[in-house]
Amino acid sequence: MTGSTTGRYLAHAALALVVAAVVALAALAATGTEASAVSSDHGASFAVRCDFSHRLSDDPIVHPGMPGMAHSHDFFGNTTTDAYSTYASLRAGGTTCTRFEEDTAAYWLPTVSWDGTPLDSNRAVFYYRTGGKNYEKVKPFPAKLKIIAGNPEHVYWRCGRLDDGGGSQSPPTQCDSGELGVRVVFPDCLAVDRKGKPRLDSADHRSHMAYSRPVAGGWDRCPRSRPMPVPSLTVNATYPIPTTPGEVTLSSGDASTMHADFFNAWNQEALRRLVVHCINKVPPWEPRPEKCQSPRL
Repeated sequence: MTGSTTGRYLAHAALALVVAAVVALAALAATGTEASAVSSDHGASFAVRCDFSHRLSDDPIVHPGMPGMAHSHDFFGNTTTDAYSTYASLRAGGTTCTRFEEDTAAYWLPTVSWDGTPLDSNRAVFYYRTGGKNYEKVKPFPAKLKIIAGNPEHVYWRCGRLDDGGGSQSPPTQCDSGELGVRVVFPDCLAVDRKGKPRLDSADHRSHMAYSRPVAGGWDRCPRSRPMPVPSLTVNATYPIPTTPGEVTLSSGDASTMHADFFNAWNQEALRRLVVHCINKVPPWEPRPEKCQSPRL
């Protein structure tokens, strides 16, 4: 083989290796085993905008039937949520949710204050995502399910409203944008009884749920004790604040006590359709269909 022939051969071989590497990476992403594709949740999700509705010192999960017994909460979505709320009353209530008016679920957070002054949220979007699990196996939340989220490692503060997965566990002390943001991620694995029936609550309102866990080289998985994969519900709420320095406090205490509550009162058939068409049929590496997005205003 001449020197020029050898050079051409090596060049073609190098090109073939590059092409093979690109193909391999594409195939890896398509199988869902490439970590960034799984974690991005670009597709396999839908979003509902449900702005602030009202404020009460009530909590229909922790203190049902006991008005005024809780610290102050800001309620989003269902406009009738109070200490006496039940699944039936929430289903009959109105909602601040736009585009998906079938969402009459109740969402609430402790009241956020800036230098002691309570803030009214100007925008709240609730994302239903795979959370890195196999998107084809995610099940809709069962009717009447109650969840509390608040592990510090699943609360993220930031300036502005960009949902890029970033943030800090400590809130900012100043935002030049004049907007404070907080993101709370709910557990996404549900316990079932011996007959496979989902548990809708627990004595501490937490132990019937767990977070899925990363698995090397594959989808995140639910623990055996909480085997049912449900959407990873993520709350993104923003609040207008001064551009001068200040301090975030909550009605529940300092910023480390941030948590969020969810009482499922969706129109169950509408929720099922969204999970099927926006999660089960949309791989995370594909764009989220327009019908699965919340209004951008």
